Amino acid sequence: MKKCKGCGVTLQTIDREGVGYVPDLEQDYCQRCFRLSHYGDTTYFKTNYVSNEKILDIYRRYVNSLFVVIVDIIDAFVLKQDDLLDIFRDHDVLLIINKTDILPENVDDGKINRIFSKMLFELNKKYPNIKSAILSNKFETHFNDQFFSILDEMKVRNVVFAGRANAGKSSLINKLIRNNPLTTSMYPGTTLEEVEIMYKDYRFIDTPGLVDVNNYATYLNTEKYRLSKISKMIKPQIFQLHEPQSYFYDGLLRVDIVPKDKASVAFYICNENKIHRTKYENGDDYYQKHYCEFVLRVKPLGITDYSITDSKLFVIKGLGMVKISGECLVYIHSLANAKLYESEVEI
Repeated sequence: MKKCKGCGVTLQTIDREGVGYVPDLEQDYCQRCFRLSHYGDTTYFKTNYVSNEKILDIYRRYVNSLFVVIVDIIDAFVLKQDDLLDIFRDHDVLLIINKTDILPENVDDGKINRIFSKMLFELNKKYPNIKSAILSNKFETHFNDQFFSILDEMKVRNVVFAGRANAGKSSLINKLIRNNPLTTSMYPGTTLEEVEIMYKDYRFIDTPGLVDVNNYATYLNTEKYRLSKISKMIKPQIFQLHEPQSYFYDGLLRVDIVPKDKASVAFYICNENKIHRTKYENGDDYYQKHYCEFVLRVKPLGITDYSITDSKLFVIKGLGMVKISGECLVYIHSLANAKLYESEVEI
């Protein structure tokens, strides 16, 4: 059976609406991949998450390979609290913290290195199978040299690229081989099966992304996901407050803050979305008027309350981060199915 070179799915000529459709089997890329790559056309795109069980079966077939585990930078802030690395305990791991270029301008390379050097030191105590780690962004000029130097030192030739959906696995492989055979898009679920690529004397295996039940992206349709996706350097939206306030992010998030004296809140989200602020006593009315119907169509919002005495950074996977400073009470309304994380990292 012939496979699509872009997403790995089996090619077929029967079902025009089904995955893997091609007009004829002489084609190397399915219709979905072809139109995504050449025209950015999402007409044929459907978020087709592959089951985690199927992906784990793929991993088991490559037990003797090096696993390059790619983690999105926002997820990396709570990697110690995640169960992702538990999946790879039986494999040698090269950990890549990806998309560091989206962090705000004040979080420079030196600070990023200090943050993750400390974090990786702690992670390695629990996961001694992590053999090395690299930070990556799309502007990094020496990344390829670093990567292949590590492979040569480890004397490995079979390399499996793994991680959560939309962590950037396919894009990273395209960058490493300086070509674009793999289909990439901003949406999770682009890669549907394993895809094998021979490059020089290396064998690279791209894999579908693991579904993260604690990530907003798992529950949003493609339109909402596109609007919330962070793809550029974050420009924090910062607010000072002396009285109770409610903050809304497009019906996806509500943050109520009741300060003792004064407080501040910074939202690290997609720059195209603007936070709406209103008085705390008007929060419920504003929510009912603008967002209640939308949220009920997606998932209900759950409320988590906190008492903050200094500063806390909250990570909402698939959406961004919220930093709250000052002595205050906080009520965070987020999708009930998506976990709200408190990060130990300061930015």
